[in-house]
Amino acid sequence: MSCSPTNSMKRKLNVVVLLVFLAFTAWIIVNLFNTSVTESAKYQTLANENQFGSTTVSANRGSIYDTNGNILAQSATVYSIIINPNRLDGLDKENVSSETGKTEYQRQLDACITILTEELDNVTAEDITESFKNVNYKWACVAKSVEKPVADKILSRASEESLGDLIYTEVDTKRYYPQGELAAAVIGFTNYEGDGVYGVESYYNDYLKGVDGKIISAVDGNGNEMPYKNDKIYDAQDGNSIYLTLDMTLQYYAEKYLEQAVEENDVQNRACAIIMNVNTGAILAMASTPGYDLNDRNSIYAQSNIDYLAGLEGTDEYDEEYASIREQQWKNKAITELYYPGSVFKVVTGSAALEEGAITVNSTFSCNQVINVAGTDIHCWSTYSHGTQDFTTAMTNSCNPVFIQIGQALGGTNFCKYFEAFGLTEPTGIDLPGESDSIYVKAEDMGPVELASSSFGQTNKITPIQMITAYAAVVNGGYLVTPYVVSKIVDPNGNVVKTTETSIKRQVISEETSAQMREVLESVVNTKGGSNAYIKGYRIGGKSGTSEKIDKMNETGEENLYVSSYCGFAPADDPEIIMLVMVDEPTATDQNGALMYYGSVVACPVVSNTFKEALPYLGYYPEYTDEELEELGITVPSVEGQTYEAAGATLEALGLQYTAIGEGETVVAQIPARGSTLQRGGKVILYTDEDYETDYTTVPNIIGYSLSDVNAILTQHDLNFKAGDGASSHAGSVAYSQNYSEGCVVPKGTIIEVVFIIKDEG
Repeated sequence: MSCSPTNSMKRKLNVVVLLVFLAFTAWIIVNLFNTSVTESAKYQTLANENQFGSTTVSANRGSIYDTNGNILAQSATVYSIIINPNRLDGLDKENVSSETGKTEYQRQLDACITILTEELDNVTAEDITESFKNVNYKWACVAKSVEKPVADKILSRASEESLGDLIYTEVDTKRYYPQGELAAAVIGFTNYEGDGVYGVESYYNDYLKGVDGKIISAVDGNGNEMPYKNDKIYDAQDGNSIYLTLDMTLQYYAEKYLEQAVEENDVQNRACAIIMNVNTGAILAMASTPGYDLNDRNSIYAQSNIDYLAGLEGTDEYDEEYASIREQQWKNKAITELYYPGSVFKVVTGSAALEEGAITVNSTFSCNQVINVAGTDIHCWSTYSHGTQDFTTAMTNSCNPVFIQIGQALGGTNFCKYFEAFGLTEPTGIDLPGESDSIYVKAEDMGPVELASSSFGQTNKITPIQMITAYAAVVNGGYLVTPYVVSKIVDPNGNVVKTTETSIKRQVISEETSAQMREVLESVVNTKGGSNAYIKGYRIGGKSGTSEKIDKMNETGEENLYVSSYCGFAPADDPEIIMLVMVDEPTATDQNGALMYYGSVVACPVVSNTFKEALPYLGYYPEYTDEELEELGITVPSVEGQTYEAAGATLEALGLQYTAIGEGETVVAQIPARGSTLQRGGKVILYTDEDYETDYTTVPNIIGYSLSDVNAILTQHDLNFKAGDGASSHAGSVAYSQNYSEGCVVPKGTIIEVVFIIKDEG
């Protein structure tokens, strides 16, 4: 019996095979269709990912300049240091070289570690060894923002050690801040990704950052770039540059004297200052002190914070407290923190009442030291009654009971109307991030006691930028402007992309009322022989403020927490600049142990000292009255080479005294030198021996003494006296500072310049 398949069976088998073949062919065709047509884009992308590599070309971030073109922030080329773990893993790990005593793997690893740890800060052998463990990766970054000289030296040493591409570099950018601490809170900084996170860097990040480019090229199976004629290059678009309204010269003046005030008054919660163009809103300077260095922003700068953190070393709270303090110092105090403005706010209450006709500058008011409002006694800052006063006198005396009466005459509804009109119920809109909004009593909640305390600035909390903007409106003709810090934005080709124009929100008071307020505030500075803000030859207007931090005192149980402030403007008759200083929690005491906290004592000198330098810089030069010229003193002539008798006659004719040291007949030296300025009656020391030796004396302490006492004390020590600006002619003034400190040994006849102040809120 045969077992061979029949023809019928063969035909059936062929049919099955054919069907299977046809089915398989159909499956292939369908998949080819899907791959090449239906899902072509998907597979093209996958192919490109394997066949093409892309390299990011970083865009250069735009620079930041001050109004005069000084660079405040710029980006420069730096390098990232990269190692190739995959490359090291392929080396010989078995055979030890007779020359090195190591395997090639160990030799290169050790050389790599040696080079990188010696050339890079904060890179350890453990860091590098750990990076090399990732053998499946072709790169691991061990350092960023490395300067070119260091990067070049690393590559040179790697070449000398024949390390091939074990170490290589990638181009990156780093942000530099040439001015360091100046205007740090305004400028801000970028994070490690290059995006702005504070200040102008953050607010204008989209303008500054630009758009990164790409180079897409073919790569081989090992990821190495291959020559490819169709490489696609997408050029980077560099960021725009920004010009600020800040003037670094004015910024320097403001920061110098603000730092001095913080140190002298032992300030616990920082201080801030703003200088603004009173008519346009352009910010000319803005400082928060203690500040920080933009190039070393992670360090802590306030000594009180450094001491506090030192006590937390090794505790669980250290890192959290460090981060909190660091973030606080990064903040711009002038726009982010609220405070009770105190008596500076009286310019708002007063101008509103004048505008509404509720009072006139000739209206009279009475002060009995205490005023009762709806059963609540409210005291004046002074311990005595100011008696009957007109509006200007009340502003000069900063009398709280009078401004309560003015607030009552204005009425709660109108007070709230003007509070809003002066922009104090909303952020100013300044072009900086983090501006805070005010906390204030609304019209429906404004009872008689709230109105009373609000009238002299002790209820509503506002920001310093809100206060100076409102104050500017009081003296610039009544116009509320929007403050700003950026004047223009320029593209990489120099084309202006955007400019900032003055933005007037509204006119709050009339030109007439504004003119009256300018006269009143100039009188506040000049009355009674001059206040602490008085500068000979200049017309200055201003008002001090002192407020209690009632909310914090109630919350913590602490006592004597004050905010000292001053706002001044110049020239008083036609203002250009206005400056506000706010000093938070001064704790220094005078020689009698009394706390020094009045705004006129703590904050006013910052404004006065800044104006003395700023006004000539801005082109305003002193124009002295006859009385001021008399007070300027006498310019000492040169009498060297004259006979003693002739020199004496010359000095006597000028109203100066003199005394001789030596037995000679001819003057060979004199102190003070030619060109010095002495008060009438000052003494010139004349040396008459060729081999003379300078006669010295010790500077006494004259702080706290009256002008007449200071003159007498210095005369007893054969020293000359010169009164500085400020309240030297005020009947109640006392010496506040001296240019040579107690104990200094100086030549007899040396001029001791003394600044006098009045130690109250006037």
